[in-house]
Amino acid sequence: MKRFILRLAQRLSSVSIQKQLFIVYVPLIFLATMFIGTFLIYDSTQQLLQNYKHLAALNTQRAKSTVFNTTNTFLNTATTLSNDLNLRDLLTTNYQTENEAIVAINNYLVLDNIRDLQPSMSTITIYVTNETIPNYTYFTQVDESIEKTDWFQKAYTQSSAFWMTQSDEKTPNHLFLFKSLPLPLSNEKAILSLQLDYNFLSNQLRTSAYDLELQLNDDPLFYNDELKHVGNVPSFKLEKTITPKEVMQKTEGPLAVVAVNSLKLLNSPDRIYFYSIDYQAYTSLKKNMLLWGSIILIILLATLCIIVLFARFFSNRIQQLQSAVYYASLEQYDQLQNVSGKDEVSKISLDFHKIIHHIHQKEEEIYRSKILEQELLNKQQQMDYKLLASQINPHFLFNTLETIRMMSLKSGNSDVAYAIKLLGKSIRYTLEIHGTKLTTLEKSLEFVHTYVRIQRMRFGERVNYSYTVDNTLNAKEVQMLPLLIQPLVENAVSHGLEGLTSNGKIELSVLKKNTDIEIQIRDNGIGIHPKELQLLQQKIQASSSNSKESIGLSNVNHRVKMYYGEAYGLTISSIIGEGTTVSLLIKNIS
Repeated sequence: MKRFILRLAQRLSSVSIQKQLFIVYVPLIFLATMFIGTFLIYDSTQQLLQNYKHLAALNTQRAKSTVFNTTNTFLNTATTLSNDLNLRDLLTTNYQTENEAIVAINNYLVLDNIRDLQPSMSTITIYVTNETIPNYTYFTQVDESIEKTDWFQKAYTQSSAFWMTQSDEKTPNHLFLFKSLPLPLSNEKAILSLQLDYNFLSNQLRTSAYDLELQLNDDPLFYNDELKHVGNVPSFKLEKTITPKEVMQKTEGPLAVVAVNSLKLLNSPDRIYFYSIDYQAYTSLKKNMLLWGSIILIILLATLCIIVLFARFFSNRIQQLQSAVYYASLEQYDQLQNVSGKDEVSKISLDFHKIIHHIHQKEEEIYRSKILEQELLNKQQQMDYKLLASQINPHFLFNTLETIRMMSLKSGNSDVAYAIKLLGKSIRYTLEIHGTKLTTLEKSLEFVHTYVRIQRMRFGERVNYSYTVDNTLNAKEVQMLPLLIQPLVENAVSHGLEGLTSNGKIELSVLKKNTDIEIQIRDNGIGIHPKELQLLQQKIQASSSNSKESIGLSNVNHRVKMYYGEAYGLTISSIIGEGTTVSLLIKNIS
């Protein structure tokens, strides 16, 4: 086996890649497609067949439920009439004249009410032996022909209700309920006959997808969707069980799926059988198999075409790459000629290693050049930083301001001393956060208060400030990046209240949002036009901005996203004439 595999591998390696693809992939894809396709056709056909069986069974169940309710209504009606004392009096009275009997019948309205309220009853007939009652409306005299019928003989000898099918001039078979009406203390007999209306059943049971047949016991059909088939035997002879049965072939007719169900009538040994027939099922199954077969054939043809095209394309590409790589490895770019050989991949591998060697050399040279360039850039940045640091000494400035404040107090100028004190506190905060990664919410708010006091000294009533902090937050424990809130308040003073000469308001709110903190700065300025607001938001979302109006906001937004993540940052909303709200969302870190 091992020797066979080696020999096969040697033979494959001696031919071109294009032929290798044909030899290996065409049989594999063909077999795999045929196997999967056959399985799909079989599985989909079985699933579709089971679905048709299930739907046919559901149709019989639906018909069974309808007939069950209807037959119960018939039995209840028969029971009601059996216990009706007025009807007993009407049936046992000996009338002197025919008109007297007709008046009594007309005064008995129960049968009219039943006929109006029960559309399922085609006819209501009471057969009587009382010779003083004429053939009128619902009442019929029992004559010799009626006495000879099977149903009369059966009703005459038993008191319980029973079901039978009978024919008339219009329809070969109807379903009837017969019941002997009890007439105690009388020698007269009365038999109630209730006929099931075919049109009522048709309206309740007819569907476009199935043919439905109903049979009482072994009698001919008393219902079929086609009236002309009523009175015939069932189309399919099956075992009368409540489980669906599949019929593959009819003696003279098409294939069909048939479901059989039965209903045992209450207080009776009679049973109604339901046949739900789907003649379209096997046509659909054939279409399904034809469809899947066509799809598989198309897939096979398309796959073959794709393999042919891909093999040619891939082989040509390999040949071009082989030639290019070979001469590129020798740096002889002007001599791109084909090189003889049996296996393109082996030659490409040898030539590619040479190219990789040259590429590594070039990359090392570029890398060393970049390192040298970066070292020069770092040295330049260090020089710039030292130059910037030497321009101002914050400690020297703070000490100088403290000296000026003391001199102002000695000279009695308390306002100047107060202003210098606020400025000193501001510089002290800057010194404290220098080199620190985080500060507390309390210190950030205190720095904002100091800044606002300085601005009030400058602008007076134009700047009014208030703030609230969520009661569930401990400002001393909440950690946050420094210099996040002050730039937002500064932006509100500089731009939000621009154009106001008095009654300017800035409201600062610190709210807890689940595991986050939302800081809102509202002003009652003139607001921002929607187009300007959109442009401002775009500048803020940029990593850097040269605009004086947005550089502070952009810096805050960038720092927050870098530290807390992309889900956090600044949002701005504004209404013309009402003001602007800047919201900052950060993570709650304690």
